[in-house]
Amino acid sequence: MGEAQRRKLGAALEAVLGPGGVLDQNLERYEYREQQMEMARGVLESLLARRPLIVEAATGTGKTLAYLIPAILSRKRVVVSTGTKALQEQLFHKDIPLLKKCLDQPFEAELLKGRRNYLCQFRYQSFRREKRFRSNEEADLWPAIQRFVARTQTGDRAEIEGMPDYFPTWQELSVGSEACLGTRCDFWEDCFVQKARRRAQDADIIVVNHHLFFADLALKSGGFGEVLPEYDAVVFDEAHHLEAVATEYFGVQVSNYRFRDLAGDVERALETEEVEAEAERDVQDAVRAVENRAGKLFDDLADELESGRHGLDEVMEQIDTQRLEEQRRSVDEQLETLSGVIRSASMGEVGHRLAERCRELGVDLEMVLAAEDSDFAYVAERRDSGTFLHASPIDLAGELRSKLLATHDSLIFTSATLATGGDFSFFKRRMGFGGVTDSKGKQKPDIEVDEILLEAVFDYQEQCVLYVPRKLPAPRDPDFCKNVALIVDYLVNITEGRAFVLFTSYRNMNDVHQRLVDELDYPVFKQGEASKRELLESFRNTENAILFATASFWEGVDVEGESLSMVIIDKLPFANPSDPLTKARLDAVEQGGGNSFFDVSLPTAAISLRQGFGRLIRSRRDRGVVAILDSRIAHKRYGRYFLKSLPPAPVVWTAPGVKRWWVKSG
Repeated sequence: MGEAQRRKLGAALEAVLGPGGVLDQNLERYEYREQQMEMARGVLESLLARRPLIVEAATGTGKTLAYLIPAILSRKRVVVSTGTKALQEQLFHKDIPLLKKCLDQPFEAELLKGRRNYLCQFRYQSFRREKRFRSNEEADLWPAIQRFVARTQTGDRAEIEGMPDYFPTWQELSVGSEACLGTRCDFWEDCFVQKARRRAQDADIIVVNHHLFFADLALKSGGFGEVLPEYDAVVFDEAHHLEAVATEYFGVQVSNYRFRDLAGDVERALETEEVEAEAERDVQDAVRAVENRAGKLFDDLADELESGRHGLDEVMEQIDTQRLEEQRRSVDEQLETLSGVIRSASMGEVGHRLAERCRELGVDLEMVLAAEDSDFAYVAERRDSGTFLHASPIDLAGELRSKLLATHDSLIFTSATLATGGDFSFFKRRMGFGGVTDSKGKQKPDIEVDEILLEAVFDYQEQCVLYVPRKLPAPRDPDFCKNVALIVDYLVNITEGRAFVLFTSYRNMNDVHQRLVDELDYPVFKQGEASKRELLESFRNTENAILFATASFWEGVDVEGESLSMVIIDKLPFANPSDPLTKARLDAVEQGGGNSFFDVSLPTAAISLRQGFGRLIRSRRDRGVVAILDSRIAHKRYGRYFLKSLPPAPVVWTAPGVKRWWVKSG
């Protein structure tokens, strides 16, 4: 692109975001921010020059508009990938309509989610004829689902009023790609998934989430097709989530749920396909045999598992491995039988996909239980009634480099928390920009990437204070929770409630909550008592409330104004080093000559801590206290690293110092 065209687009950007510009004229509370303009210029140049870019934009920068406006002005097809569905919804239903109203340049946008988010009309009609609810509570939502079906244009379950995140019956009302009837479905032309994908073909901006993006990337990498249409560039918002999400899609997972889903899809296919009676009986017998053999294998594994995640090698030490291998072979034989009878039953394209799933399931089960590939960490997990076996890649940087960075040039990574210790070196290593070796152990050259680390928008020196106690016992001390409860009691009385009390574990949350729930003079809410959405709504609408919560409330939660004046964090959020995947990645760093604590544990914890800190100051009008009740910050050498990573707030070391600041700032 010529320099004249660059100048023209730069001027257009200034005309929208600058003082007296389009947004200033159309938005009542618009504030020009130099940080937002700097980010927008960087994003525009990244799109035009086709160079990757990393941008840290602190809370209040307005990063959404800072990448959406350049994306629209560039006239490129841009995929915007978010870390959460909540941000995905905000982008599509709030920010994009605003820009359609304000910008002269017309553009089309489409929201895309995974298949399971959309109503399958074929399955809905089948379910109506023979309703099978998992519980009375789910049956109570049926009228709302019927109203949704009568009016929806998108089929997106997010439109259903009162629908909880976990709603098992939705599995009966939606369909994965493996069981979709495709063009043979009576509702194909009106299929909500197909409509959304057709609209995406003509869209300039396609809004997805990281899960869908990596599902598409995994399909393309394996040569199995695609979910997203061709695009010119990708913006990853909430990019600090990318490593965790990518791990799911570049690994292998087998569970009793996966076998259950296969059996259910085969049974449903028999209802829709014209199959001879004898062939149908053969398929049903084979399905039951697979369920029985797989059920026995997973039941035996579950008997050796406590709740949580465990190294598969530890589980193997407690189990009869010869018997387990015999069970696996038996399952594999039954899967082969099921695959064969499905093919013999002439069930068309659906049958072909189901037969392939049988084969893939057998291969994946063998791969995970063999645990022979040293590039993977092998994990066994029991969660509720599910038993899961994972093979997760240890070196994700290599996967991301080969499957993402090497195949795309216009990539923009942004978040409020990407830098650690004042730079992006940790994020770049984890994403594959540098520090990657090939299969022969030779260091690959670093990939060049532009970087923008924006200054904070809010005045943290005036708006908040950070409290770190010097004398509190360390987190491993038996009296830690007892002392945390005493300090929490003192602190929340300073702000008269209006506090989040955030924990790194359910155990600490429950312990401190139990000590204080009957002692506090303010309304108390606790994670688990209601859905996240309901808890936040109750907190916002209840004066002087206190919320006890864990990791899911450390980010993506926005409470502006006086409703939230204090955020208390129990301790530094170091990842559990005994988690099998974490341990494997730390060991790999040590074996490569690095220091796992300083190279991985410390920066990972710093990013999480910054997310928790970020719950407090959400606007220029907010003020309050962040308390991190971990005395290691005061006494350990690495404490300075955490303080350097946090926003530049003044630090006080005593609880009375917090009270003095609060009175003075009020």
